[in-house]
This record gives sequence, C-alpha cells and structure tokens, in this order.
Amino acid sequence: MAQDENSKNMTQNVVSDPISQATVVVEASALTSNEHSLVPQGSQEENRSWINRIWRGLYWGFSGLFGLVSLVIVLAILAAIPIVNLLALGYLLQAEGEVARSGKITRGFPMLHQARFIGGCIMGIFLCLMPLRYLGDFTSDAMLVDPNSGLTRFLRILTSLAAIAIFLHLLGALAAGGRLVRFFRPVKNARTLLSELRSRTFFSDRSVAVSDFFQSLQLRKTFFLGFWGAVGILMWTLIPTGLYAVADAPQGPQILITLAGGILLTLVCSWVPVLQAGYACEERFSLYTQLQRGRQLFRRTPLLWTLAFLLGYALTIVLYLFKIVAPPQDALWLLTTVFIAIIYPARIYIGWVYSRSCRKMDEPWRVWRWFWSLVSFAICGFYVFMLFFTRNIGANGKLVLFEQPLLLIPSPF
Repeated sequence: MAQDENSKNMTQNVVSDPISQATVVVEASALTSNEHSLVPQGSQEENRSWINRIWRGLYWGFSGLFGLVSLVIVLAILAAIPIVNLLALGYLLQAEGEVARSGKITRGFPMLHQARFIGGCIMGIFLCLMPLRYLGDFTSDAMLVDPNSGLTRFLRILTSLAAIAIFLHLLGALAAGGRLVRFFRPVKNARTLLSELRSRTFFSDRSVAVSDFFQSLQLRKTFFLGFWGAVGILMWTLIPTGLYAVADAPQGPQILITLAGGILLTLVCSWVPVLQAGYACEERFSLYTQLQRGRQLFRRTPLLWTLAFLLGYALTIVLYLFKIVAPPQDALWLLTTVFIAIIYPARIYIGWVYSRSCRKMDEPWRVWRWFWSLVSFAICGFYVFMLFFTRNIGANGKLVLFEQPLLLIPSPF
C-alpha cells in the first residue's frame, strides 16, 4: 500500500508540474524531427551523387565526341595541303602503331587532347567573330544605301569599336589558356591576366606552355614517320601500278603488260598492309622488306587479316567515287574530312589485328590458312580489278591508280 501511494504521488507531481511536462514534449518532438530529417538528407545526398554521375558522364561523352570531331577536321585540313599532308599520314601511322604495340583500341587516338584544344580555340574564335560579321554586313548595306547618313556613321564607329573589343577579348582568352570556356568569360580572363601580370610570371609561364604544347605535337617525328611510310609503300606499288596503267583499253598487246601488272599489284596489296603495320609499330623502315615475317603474321590470324583487307579495300573503293569531279580548292578539306573519317577506323583495326598476330605464337590448321589466303587474294584481286576503271571516272586520269587512300595519304586529290 505504501508503494502504491508513493507511485501515485510521483505521477501527480509530474502531471501537476507544467515545466517538466513541456520539457518532455519538446524533447520528444526534437527526437521525432531529427529522425525524420535524417531520411531526406540521405536521399538528397544520393540524388546529388546520381546527378553528379550523370553530369560527369554527359560531360565525358560530349568532350570525347568533340575531341574526335576536332581530330578528324584537323587531319583533314593537314591532308588537303601539299607536303604538309605527310603529317596527316604520319599521325595515322602513329595511331596504328599505338594500337599495334598495346593491343588496345583506346590507344589509337594519341593526339586527342591536342586536337580538342585546337578545336576549342577554333570554335571559340568562330563564335566570337560571328556578331562582328553580321554587324559588318549591316554596315556595308547601310553604306550602299546612304553612305552619308547618321546611321551609317554610327554603324561604322560601332563596328570599329566592336572589332577592337573582340580582338582584345580573343587575345585575353588565348592568353588565359585558350580553352573553349575562356571565350565566354571575359571578366574572369581579365582578372586572371591582371593577377599574373602583377606576379611578373605571365610571359615566362606562357612561353613554357606554348613550348610544351608544340613539343607534345611531335611535328618532326610525325612528318618523317609519314614520309618514310609513303616511301615504303611506293617502293612496293610504284612498278606494279605503272605496268597496270599501260593499257588504255582491254584489248591489244598492251593488255598483257596490264594483266601482269594487275597480278603483281594484287600480290603486293595482299601483304603491304601487314608490312606497313609492322613499320608503324616499330618505326623501322627495314620492316618493309621483311616479307617472310609478314607472311608468318598472316598465317597466325588469317581470318582477321582477311576481314582487315575486306574492310580497308571496300572503303577505298567507296572513296574513289568521290574522285569523279575535282572540288573547288577552298572546299577540298570538306571532302578530305570524309576520307579521314572512313580510313581512320580501318587503320585502327589493322593495328589491332597486327597486335593479335604478334601475341599469338601457334598457327591454325593448314587448310584453314589456305582457305583464308585464297579469300584474301580474291578480295585484293577484286579491288585491283575495280581500280582499273577508276582512271576512267577520276578527274586525274591514270594518276588515280597511284594514290591508294588506304596505304598513302587519304585525300581526294
């Protein structure tokens, strides 16, 4: 009885005390709010992480696509310029060699970062000059209508001031790093340049950055890689192609010389891609003369090499259709872009097949090798047969036979 009375007194004291009652209510509500607030915070963090992943994926995909497009355009511009086009050939051989050495297709874009930077600069300059171009068109139209009006004078002054401002903005964007985003942040560029000028490290830092960029391009190495690569191909194809171009029609005694040249050219086309892949891999000109090694590599993976011949020569026949009419000189690089975009994957695949052949030591069944050797010879023979008719539709006549877009410079003319 005494214990029941004590418990009743304690409960009455708690109920009767309003302060303790409020404290209990506040603590309970605080605990409840904390428990409920933990769930949204966790979900918000998960949502933010997913949003960041999606954003990074989109940025990576767009950046990679922009780099590939810039790379193709830069190579097309180089391939459209005489002598300089050896740089384009050298880069394709360098990409093929990187894949041949590593066995990874992702290594087939060694100058992707540099091309992305150059493409960003070109796009930034183009976008910044567009308003000035339209303003100049308005000014020229106003001068034709009324050259002495007040509006014409105002447009002339405005165009001059806009040209000066855009020129200074482009200089600031290039000096601040030249990235594409820099062309849309003039205020931030000005702050960056002012801070670097105050620290007196601007000119030294920029000279080092420009020097490092040009060294990363490896222009001298790439040029001679393309030069000796072209010499090696011409060493094998010049005489057979010359014999193949003798006859003007499929009749008469000259057709025998053309037939012999066609057979020789078919044989050459069946092993020259293997030899060129070896040259691109090891960068030694002597590999163009190691025919026995090239045949050994073919015997290890005959199916893959046959597919490489089919892909490369089929795409080459398609490219010959673009040689029917010579384009204007200022539009030559646009057509060359198609050639680069088509030949580049074939180069990458040939480098990958060469890597597989080097890593595989055993040879398949002899009948299997003979079968795919005959198939590859038939593919090369069909390519040479179609090549005979290209001089009749090409703008350069018989010179079309010597171009070989798959093995030499992928340019329409």
